[in-house]
Amino acid sequence: MGLILLPLVRFLFGGLSIASGRTSRLFGVLALAVDAVLLARLALALAGGAPSVLVVGGWDGGLGITLVGDRIGLTFAALAWGLGVAVVLYTWKDALRPYFFMLLHLLIGASYVLVFTRDLFNAYVILELLTLASFLLVGYERRPRQIWASLRYLILCSLGMSFFLLGIAVVYYHTGSLDLAEISAQIAADPGSAWVRLAASLLIGGVAVKAGIFLFSLWLPAAHARAMPAVSALLSGLVIKMGVVQLFRLSEVFPVGLTFTVLGMTTGLLGIVYAVQTYDVKKLLAFSTLSQIGYLLIGFGAGTAAARLGALDYAVAHGLFKALLFLAVGEASRIVGTSDLRALILNRNSIPTATRVALIVGTLGIVGMPPLAGFAAKAVLGSGLHPTAFHAAVALISVGTAVSFAKILPLLAARSSGRSAWNHIAAYSWLGGGVVLFLPLSAAIVPRSLLSATWQWPAYVEAFAAILVGLGLHRLLRNRPFQLPRRIFCIEEGTLVVLAGFFLVYILLQFA
Repeated sequence: MGLILLPLVRFLFGGLSIASGRTSRLFGVLALAVDAVLLARLALALAGGAPSVLVVGGWDGGLGITLVGDRIGLTFAALAWGLGVAVVLYTWKDALRPYFFMLLHLLIGASYVLVFTRDLFNAYVILELLTLASFLLVGYERRPRQIWASLRYLILCSLGMSFFLLGIAVVYYHTGSLDLAEISAQIAADPGSAWVRLAASLLIGGVAVKAGIFLFSLWLPAAHARAMPAVSALLSGLVIKMGVVQLFRLSEVFPVGLTFTVLGMTTGLLGIVYAVQTYDVKKLLAFSTLSQIGYLLIGFGAGTAAARLGALDYAVAHGLFKALLFLAVGEASRIVGTSDLRALILNRNSIPTATRVALIVGTLGIVGMPPLAGFAAKAVLGSGLHPTAFHAAVALISVGTAVSFAKILPLLAARSSGRSAWNHIAAYSWLGGGVVLFLPLSAAIVPRSLLSATWQWPAYVEAFAAILVGLGLHRLLRNRPFQLPRRIFCIEEGTLVVLAGFFLVYILLQFA
C-alpha cells in the first residue's frame, strides 16, 4: 500500500497546509517523516525480492492503473524526498504563505505517482498536475517577469501535453491498452508499423517539452532565472527529471535509439554554446541544465545496460548538484542584489563562506571532478558507450561544461567574514553531502559490477583532461564574445521551434 499512500499522504498534507495557516511548515516536516517511513518499507520489500506492484481499480489484464515500486522508481522517489528536505530547510526562516507549502506537497506527491506509474493516461494526468504546480510556483512572488516566465512555461507545456495526449489516442486505438507492458508486447510483434513511429513522435515530442531538451524546453532559461531559488532548485533538480523518467520508460517500449542520440547531441552542444555566452549566473545554470540532459539522452540511445543505468545515475547526480548550485547562487544574488556574474565577482567578499563552499562543491560536481557525483555517474555512463561517436559527444559536453563554469572561478576565490543562516547551511550540507558521497550512494541504482568503472584509470584521465581542456578554451574565448539567436525563447518563435522539433523526431524515427 506504500505505493498509493506516498502520494495520498502528500495530497492530504497539501490540503491541511492551505487550511491550517501557521502550522503549514510543521506539516511539511511531518510529511517528510511519513515519506521516509513509507520509502524505507518499499526499499526493504524490494531488497527482499520482487518489486511491489499495485493495480488501482481492481482490473486485471492491463486495464487497471499499474504502479510498480522498482529500483528506478524508488531512486527517483528518494530524490524527490531529498530535495524536499533541502527546500524545507532552506526556506525555514522565510515568510512563506501556506499556499507555497500546498504547492510543494502537490509537486512532490505528483512526482511519487509519476515515477511508479506504468499507465500512459495516468502519466498524462500527473504531468498536467506537475505543470500546474510548477506554473504557480514560478510565479509565486507575483513579480511581472516571474508571471510572464510562468505563463510561457504553461503555454509551451500545454502544447507538449497536447502532443502527448494525441500519442495516447494513437496507441490506444491500435493496441486497446494504456499499460506500458501490454503496449510493449504488441509493438515488439510489429515494431516497423507506421502508427508506432507516429505514436512515438507524439509521445516523445510531448514529454520533451518538460524534460529539458533544447529544441522543446525553451521556457526553461527564463523560468529558472526568474523563480525564487528554492523553486529553481525544484524545477531543475526534480521537475525536469520527471520528464526524463518518462523518456526512459518510453525508450523501453519504442525503438528510439537513434532519435535519442541525435536529440542528446543537439541539446548537449546547443546548451553549452548558450551557457558559454551568458553572464547571468542563473541563466548559466539554466542553460547548463539543457546541456546536461544530453548525457541522459545519449545514454538512453546507446542501448546498453551500463549506459542506460549510468544515464539514470547521472540524472540523480544532476538533481543534487544543480539544486545545490541554484540555492547557493540564489543567496549570493540576493546579497549582492543582482545575478550578473561580473557584479557578483566585484562584490564577492560580501558572499558568506558557507555559500561560497556550496558553490565550490556544486561546481566541482558538475564539471566531473573525481570522485564527486558528476564523475562517478559519467564513469558508469562511459563504460556502456561503445561507438567512438558516443564517447566523442560526451567528451565535448564535458569540455563545454568546464568552459562555461570556468567563468565563475573568480567568484569562488574570495575572503568573507559573513555567515549564512543556519537553515541555509543545513540545506547546503544536506545536498553537498550527497554530491561528495554520491559514489557509495550509487549502489542504489547501479550494480556493483558496473560501479567498478569508477575505479579504472581511464575514467580519471578523461575527467581531468576535460577539465584542463575546458579551462584552456575558456582563456582563449573569454575576450571573444559572439551573438546568438534570442528570439527563439520568445513565445511565438518558441512555439514554432517546438513544432519543428516534433517533425525532427518524426523524421528521425523513420530511420529507426
